[in-house]
Amino acid sequence: MEMIFLQLLNRSIAAGWMILGVLLLRILLKKAPKGMCCVLWALVGIRLICPVSFESVLSLIPSAQTLPREILLADEPAIESGFAVLDNVVNPAVADSFRPNAGVSVNPLQVLAYVASRLWIMGVAVMLLYALLSCFRLRRQVRTAMKLEGNLWLCDTVESPFIFGILFPRIYMPSDLEEAQLVCITAHERAHLKRRDHWWKPFGYLLLSVYWFQPLCWIAWFFLCRDIELACDERVVREMDGEEKKKYAEVLLKCSMPRHMISACPLAFGEVGVKERVKGVLQYKKPAFRLTAAAVLACGAAAVCFLTNPMEKSGEEPGDIYGARYSVAEVLYDAPWYDGAYTPDSAPEYVFTPDGWLMLRSSNGVMGNGNVWTSVGVFHETEMGVEWKQDFFDPGGRVGELLETVEQIWRIDSVGESGYFYLVMRTEDGEILLATGLQIDGQEHIRWIWKMERNSVQGDTDYLTALIASMHSQNQIQIFAMYESDNMPESLLAGFLDDSSRRGFAVFRRDDRADSQWKIKGFAMTASVSMCSVTLGEDWGLDHSVTLVFCNNRSLSRVTARAGEEEQSAGSMGTGDNVMLVFEWSRLLSEEEAAEIEVHYYNSRGEEIRDSD
Repeated sequence: MEMIFLQLLNRSIAAGWMILGVLLLRILLKKAPKGMCCVLWALVGIRLICPVSFESVLSLIPSAQTLPREILLADEPAIESGFAVLDNVVNPAVADSFRPNAGVSVNPLQVLAYVASRLWIMGVAVMLLYALLSCFRLRRQVRTAMKLEGNLWLCDTVESPFIFGILFPRIYMPSDLEEAQLVCITAHERAHLKRRDHWWKPFGYLLLSVYWFQPLCWIAWFFLCRDIELACDERVVREMDGEEKKKYAEVLLKCSMPRHMISACPLAFGEVGVKERVKGVLQYKKPAFRLTAAAVLACGAAAVCFLTNPMEKSGEEPGDIYGARYSVAEVLYDAPWYDGAYTPDSAPEYVFTPDGWLMLRSSNGVMGNGNVWTSVGVFHETEMGVEWKQDFFDPGGRVGELLETVEQIWRIDSVGESGYFYLVMRTEDGEILLATGLQIDGQEHIRWIWKMERNSVQGDTDYLTALIASMHSQNQIQIFAMYESDNMPESLLAGFLDDSSRRGFAVFRRDDRADSQWKIKGFAMTASVSMCSVTLGEDWGLDHSVTLVFCNNRSLSRVTARAGEEEQSAGSMGTGDNVMLVFEWSRLLSEEEAAEIEVHYYNSRGEEIRDSD
């Protein structure tokens, strides 16, 4: 329920900007046909209803999600208003007030969201209850009405004419009306029916009931009611002469009624803005064609600017390379004095996470670990050094020329393998280059330089760590490996470290409401030994068993796992002190079978190693 309320809150904020824009356009289109204002309010309704929207460079909405989905689970909650100055002022206060505390199971922001969502439900219930009671009261009030003709009914207990009903609307009028008044009122109310106002007004009230917490929605409702009546008056009087307009204005004055706090159901003849309506009737002139055309263009512009979301920043923009998966598109440089070589098909894949980590997955891994992403290190901006150029072999000069166009460089030092480093470079043309290197005896050597291709967006590890932290007693969580597989498209496995450097694993399931998001199924800590394994199955929401192997023994070279007659083997391709290997079994194993799984660890000489080694 909290996530639903968060989505509605974001939608109401975006619609708030549109309401402000419509209020401004109402002033600019004062002399345009009044029906155009109703069209503008219809666009506001669309903004409030639609859960998705297109992106456009013409969008005037500062932020599609002022409150990000992950804010309820983030270690550092922050808003994204679209105004950097405002974010810089508000976010420190938000983080200080709602930052989850270590050792406390209750997240203050989640508590606030829970309370707010329940208050929202109560408000919706009150609004709908008011509408039902209002309908019930009117139904009792008109139960003695007598049919005049068609859908016209006369009633002694009503003070002003109104339409009541949605599927079978009736026009109720006081019994003491004169014939001239009856003609004007009937024309007005039937104009309402032709415009389907008896549908649009209740629908607008329904939206107001859902978004009652947004003050601008109340303002929109107030002006919607006025504009409905003004548009209806305009439709009635556009064929009248001066004398007929005066009679119509007199009827408006005589049948005016006190404005109720809110009128949920009926379309009352003299209920709102009588003074403005009388003035509009007496001064009405058919709008010029250019005004009508300008109003149509304004409605189209409002739709383009306010029904669309701002464009998300592209990864090709300066400094914004994160939040995406990259693969090797071309091998630009391969140092000739090293053994082995990569092609675009066999080179590793990389992820530049939104929280500034480089993650690696080798595409030529063997069975059991080819789908594991391992953390390499953290991005930090740097400048191009010259040390590694001393043995740089570039006979054609092509790579050197490309490096001269580099505008930004980020360096990642491997946290586990001493001496290994990576350079991520962005050229002035927006191309992304990745160089891998090794530092030996104080000298840096470049092994490969690749031109990278941006692929689909990868899961945000910051978001995933927040999900783990929300269930873990400690909040400082670091994911060192993630596992994804085509055999488990709805599941994601992650190995992580907590504040005490204890290893654990977490299982995530894809959120049905958003394919790019995950919800945590659960987590568990592993044994406090250098090498261990655990087998997961049906209890974790998997449709076949999976064995996770964790190791921080640097001698590890190969691992084998046996379940009954089935055996699998994998070479260690982890970086650093922590390695996670994953073995998928062809079926769900029973508890007895899972308990008897044999896992053996071997060094590069083929010798079996044990935890004591």
